Amino acid sequence: MGKPTPPPPAPASGNKKLPPKVPGLPPAPAGGKGKVPPTKKIRTKKTFTAEEWTGAGQGEKIILYGDSGMGKTTLAAMLPKPRFIGLDDGGRKIKHPITGESLKHVPGIETFMDIRDALAQPDLFKDDESIVIDTATVMQDSYAERHVLETIKTDGKGAHFVDRITDFGWGAGYRHIYDTMHLILPDLDPLVRQGKNIALICQLQQTSIANPGGEDFLKDVPKLQNQYGKVCPAVWGLYSEWADHVFKIEYEGVKAKDDKAASSGKRVVRIHPEIHFIAKSRTIPISVPTIYFSEPADDSVWQYLFNEAWREE
Repeated sequence: MGKPTPPPPAPASGNKKLPPKVPGLPPAPAGGKGKVPPTKKIRTKKTFTAEEWTGAGQGEKIILYGDSGMGKTTLAAMLPKPRFIGLDDGGRKIKHPITGESLKHVPGIETFMDIRDALAQPDLFKDDESIVIDTATVMQDSYAERHVLETIKTDGKGAHFVDRITDFGWGAGYRHIYDTMHLILPDLDPLVRQGKNIALICQLQQTSIANPGGEDFLKDVPKLQNQYGKVCPAVWGLYSEWADHVFKIEYEGVKAKDDKAASSGKRVVRIHPEIHFIAKSRTIPISVPTIYFSEPADDSVWQYLFNEAWREE
């Protein structure tokens, strides 16, 4: 008989036996150190179809702006089944102009992230057809600005929190406000696709518009952050571009003489723009530039928007 096969030699002192190789994976690193690189993810190619682009079943995106006391909240209360995110407490004194009932709202909103969490909460607005942020001006000036100051540090060495937006330097604070306010729009879009109408109420401001062909001029716009040099665009421009409709409430036929202003005293909703104010509608025809808001219970603008009352003219 032959001699038995001797066992393999023991590994040298300090060396460990390598684990067996697994088919399809790279060999394990020696000594148990390092990580196996992840398998590359292969993107699945999408298949698309061609359809009519109608926006059927989706909600309307509305900005409603004007001076304080012009009836913005009252008009918004007559939207289809509205739910308010009230940020300035003004709505607590308002009753529905037709039913006399108190407005429905979302209590407990204290921070900018609370607003975002509410908008993303499943089924919070399941019984509502419209969501009103009252006001987007306060959302920016109080909630978004405080969020920036509490969560963002200055750049570079010695980064630290600051007490004022201007303390970021070089306009960076204004860019942070712009980026923060931008976050709200992607939060709202899924609700629009679910069929919810979105109304953002804003105060009014006048801003200087650069005019390459002549002198600069003043323009009425929603009271949101203006452009800051080349550092950031205007928030009011961003929101106006997003909206389907920008409606301005003002007095009809205001005229000034000898530094005194007068008008008919009737309130109107401007549907389409003039050179000195921003307004627009993607569905109400340009032949309807103005709609009367003659009394608190006058919901004509919503009849034109949702029921196409302009077809009867």
